[in-house]
Amino acid sequence: MGQITLDKGAQENGLAAMIRDLMSQNIGNHPGRAKDLTALNGNIAISARDIEVSLTLECNKGSVVIYDGIKQPCKLTIETDSDNILKLSTLKIKAGLPYYFDKTGREILGMLFNGKLKIQGLLKHPLLLTHITKLFSVY
Repeated sequence: MGQITLDKGAQENGLAAMIRDLMSQNIGNHPGRAKDLTALNGNIAISARDIEVSLTLECNKGSVVIYDGIKQPCKLTIETDSDNILKLSTLKIKAGLPYYFDKTGREILGMLFNGKLKIQGLLKHPLLLTHITKLFSVY
């Protein structure tokens, strides 16, 4: 399994610790997702607007270091409220892809369309988004 660690400066960032634990547990529960970790390459920023917390996942083909704040350049930037970040972890994975045709999937698509969830780089880096979505999903 790859390595997912917190940078020293992210030790006090609760969202960073939650993301690290979520990704590690999901890989433990779904060992095939280690391939998704290996496929990640580039920075992914996550910002929880409501609690004014942000982090960066610095991904390098099997290793991820999570930093407090946004560290540029980022291939993807995900911006939403903290509750919606948790909702992303409940998106089902079917046939190796995120499944948007159930209640949760439709809610996430709705958030994208109404601006409650913003993902910069969505069209430019769809594979990166798919791999990170799979690593976030508990299903």
